Amino acid sequence: MTDENLHRLLDRTAQYHTEVQRHVQSLLPAPDQRFVAAFQSGLLSLEHALSILMLVDQGLFSSAIALTRPQFESLVRGVWLLHAASDNWVAKLSEPLTMETAKRANEGLGLADMLKELEAHPDAPAPIVAQLREYKEVTWKAMNSYAHGGLHPLSRTMTGYPPQLIYDVIRNSNAVVALTAQLQSILTGVAENMQPVRKMHEHFADVLPIVHSTAASTRGTHVG
Repeated sequence: MTDENLHRLLDRTAQYHTEVQRHVQSLLPAPDQRFVAAFQSGLLSLEHALSILMLVDQGLFSSAIALTRPQFESLVRGVWLLHAASDNWVAKLSEPLTMETAKRANEGLGLADMLKELEAHPDAPAPIVAQLREYKEVTWKAMNSYAHGGLHPLSRTMTGYPPQLIYDVIRNSNAVVALTAQLQSILTGVAENMQPVRKMHEHFADVLPIVHSTAASTRGTHVG
């Protein structure tokens, strides 16, 4: 891995984000509270992804990697809201923000519980849920370390960040973006909105750890 390869990845990733944002900005979720809430969670995931790219561009690697956790968690929450969340939870997470609603929402499910509910729900897409589970198992400990200022970021601030690590982080983030773009398109209820996503998977295959464009399978790589 060379600095030149990393810079090429960052340039192509910036182009990919532009295409994803252009597509997502053209979408509207189906007029149902569940779909709207899931769509907002997807938008939050995409915002984190763009912030990761911007921070990496500024050389702020620890902060960039710390955002990989909320990026991933926001995607999982969106999938959970669509397929497995109870109507009560959808309503709670759709309320205007007040001290009382924030307190109720904070009593909600964590990532592990959301994944368990997705795995148990008959209507949840099993291949996507399996990919989310695999991604968590591969990256979760390191993501938590960066989010909480643990050993990983403390060590890296002393030894530096090798290009291969940043390369893997960006590709992992891009994989989450790819799944989020699919989620946002599905939430419109219009099947044709998936076509641009499939084309992006093909055009940006060099920055996406995707095996099949239709299933968006990912290969897990470590964040360390």
